[in-house]
Amino acid sequence: MVNDEIIKPNSSTDVRPVRHCYVVTGGEIPEGASSDIFGDLGKATEAIKAGLGSDSDVTNVTTGPEEIVITFGDAPEGTSAAPKSKNRLQFYFDSYQMGSDGDGSDTNPWPSIAHSFDEILRLEKEGKLQPKSGQSLFLTRREPFTSTGQERRKKRSESIAKYVFMGMAAILVLPVFAILGFLVREAWPALSWDFITQNPTNGMTAGGIWAPLVGTFFLVLVSLLIAAPIGVLAGVYLNEYAKDNWLTRTINLAVVNLAGVPSIVHALFGVGAFVAFAGFGESLLAASCTLAVMTLPVIITSTREALASVPMSFREACWNMGASRWQTIRTIVLPNSISGILTGVILQVSRAAGETAPILFTGAAYFMDVPDEGIGYWLPYGLGDKVMALSYHLFALKTQVNNAPDHLAYGTAVVLIGLVLLVNSVSIGIRTYMRTRKKW
Repeated sequence: MVNDEIIKPNSSTDVRPVRHCYVVTGGEIPEGASSDIFGDLGKATEAIKAGLGSDSDVTNVTTGPEEIVITFGDAPEGTSAAPKSKNRLQFYFDSYQMGSDGDGSDTNPWPSIAHSFDEILRLEKEGKLQPKSGQSLFLTRREPFTSTGQERRKKRSESIAKYVFMGMAAILVLPVFAILGFLVREAWPALSWDFITQNPTNGMTAGGIWAPLVGTFFLVLVSLLIAAPIGVLAGVYLNEYAKDNWLTRTINLAVVNLAGVPSIVHALFGVGAFVAFAGFGESLLAASCTLAVMTLPVIITSTREALASVPMSFREACWNMGASRWQTIRTIVLPNSISGILTGVILQVSRAAGETAPILFTGAAYFMDVPDEGIGYWLPYGLGDKVMALSYHLFALKTQVNNAPDHLAYGTAVVLIGLVLLVNSVSIGIRTYMRTRKKW
């Protein structure tokens, strides 16, 4: 007989023992030793097979032990419980395994206990299995539909990768919340409805930010009215009409290079092209044109990508119905790409609202006297007037205004960020609604 120990069952009806025996690797078996102690591995396996009877050599059975443990070493004293050491030789068998002799691994187990013992003895005879004193050989039943060691390692690697990427995402997000929290804390004394609706007073050391806030709206709106039609139409031409020739490649190269030009260079271009050459002077129109030129590459690129995402089969089906190229673009391509085009517009609005350098020499004003009521309160600037803007106002508060409280500058920064977030949120909502109306 070998020692039987009941282990925790897999279910309420599945109670199987662990068969545990010892093989003495040095010296002799003590006189009067337990019947689960053997002189060599062959005798141990024969005893276990004899104890199991026919179950050891039959496949597709659910009886028999969950695990067989053979420990190598000196004869134990006292209890013969299975050791907890990690110094183990691990093999697997699966009574449901069919059509393969297996190799004893958890991915390709042996089909029965008897076959497992034959293979273990063969490995020992060939010298491929040489147990040492203190080692234990574990022959474990491989349950069907359970994860193998390789699968568990893959899942563990996937989990590690998942949490590493999550940590990277958190590293990106946490600074945003930290910056917003710091700005709101510093700006809290200034944040109020009066701060938004009142004009600067006392040399911009008191009052609110209404004049630069309205100026920012004007700059964004006029630049959007200029850049959006030109950018969208240019994207349509490059994607739908332009042939692959040197002219198209030159235009594409110009768009890419224009996107990489520093904003201060755009400001100098605006001075030469719009302030001086076009005769706009330092004005809202000149500053808006400069911002439009700066944001054109974003709108052109996003428009081209959005148009390219519409399947060619849509166009071909429309052409087969006799529609012209322009009819296809107007009725099929543009409606199905509007969400992507709006992405470029969103980026244009966000960038235009926060830029300082392009308007610094083309139309930004240090201070403008804006009425506190009447039509002049709501429409304080004309296209030919210089304009206050939040970005330049923030710069002026920190560098040019003496004795300006810090909370005024931080409050201006918070309102500017809030304006960008508000415009983005509204635009994203419109884009999401447009996407739900797609037919594909």
